[in-house]
Amino acid sequence: MSSVQKRGNKYQLRVTHRLLPKPFFHTFDDEVEANNYAAILDGWLARGIVPLELFEAKQVSGPASPLLIEVMRAYEKDPNTRVAPTELPTLALLAKETPGLRMSGITFQWVNQLIEGYKTREKKMTPGSIRKRVGALSKVVAWYHRSTAKEGQQPAVNVLTLLPRGYSQYADGSVRDEERDVRMSADDEAAVRAALAGVKRPDKERPWGNDPNFELLFSLIIDTGLRLREAYRLRVDQVDAERGVLKIEGSKGHHGATKPRTVPLKREIRARMLEHCKGRAGLVFPFWDGTAEDLKKCTARLSWRFSTLFDYAMVPHFTEHDLRHEACCRWVLLKGERGWIFNEIEICKIMGWKDTKMMLRYASLRGEDLADRLL
Repeated sequence: MSSVQKRGNKYQLRVTHRLLPKPFFHTFDDEVEANNYAAILDGWLARGIVPLELFEAKQVSGPASPLLIEVMRAYEKDPNTRVAPTELPTLALLAKETPGLRMSGITFQWVNQLIEGYKTREKKMTPGSIRKRVGALSKVVAWYHRSTAKEGQQPAVNVLTLLPRGYSQYADGSVRDEERDVRMSADDEAAVRAALAGVKRPDKERPWGNDPNFELLFSLIIDTGLRLREAYRLRVDQVDAERGVLKIEGSKGHHGATKPRTVPLKREIRARMLEHCKGRAGLVFPFWDGTAEDLKKCTARLSWRFSTLFDYAMVPHFTEHDLRHEACCRWVLLKGERGWIFNEIEICKIMGWKDTKMMLRYASLRGEDLADRLL
């Protein structure tokens, strides 16, 4: 049974249960947080499950638990975990931030201190970055509990799953996740296409450049919503311009696996792709050398080129990834003779999403776009 009492400016949680050799105490700064954790503990104990930090109190002696960094290395090497490449940098950061930490030290109190530390740094971490770190750590802890549980024994509770909803948010709202809500206006697009065509700005000594391949890459992304890596890795045999579709090997599959989908081509880009691919073989674009080692470098090179392009066109608030947001909006607003061409499910299929929430996140519709529907 749990109870919360005020102690000065703080709140003390007291837990007693037949599974515990002695009462467990913990102090919180916030009464709501204390009561939420008390309710979670009562639920686990009622099911006969003792969270790790309470379980540790029952052990008075025994070998020291392994270091977190050792567990991370084992987790990364386990062929059954299939750690996504994008997780590895986060795990490396966690290893630097937790030197000497043993698994027994990952308690609810320690986790709260870790999160609080992220929020009180000189450069406060965004809620999304906090969730990314906690999520990666939670996977490691869950794997450790599963791998060390004896046969027939239920794994210890992962305390990171006990965190209350909204744990990464700042109470004063001083730091928030950045939400991209930008559109490329007709004037912006005209300025970008002028720069791509080699038109020099009056205040510049030379034009940005004139690269037909890069101009086609820009047009393809803004017209289809392909991710940058999906676009520059595109092969000629994936372009069925006669039927007007691209057969994409999606780059956002589970644990890095390919996630194939079919993307329709609008009339203008369809004709351009048909002409561009005529008589060609291999890659559609010349930017990538075809090796896995060059993927990150190619992405960085092209992202930098887009950045310089938008700066030259005086659209500095725009990024390459914003082209995908713009493409989503254009699919949403695409109208045919009988009304809107695609519904939410179809647009998600085109963009490579499983959840329609992603479409709501990407569809940054302008007020004038919605007003046009009343005409």
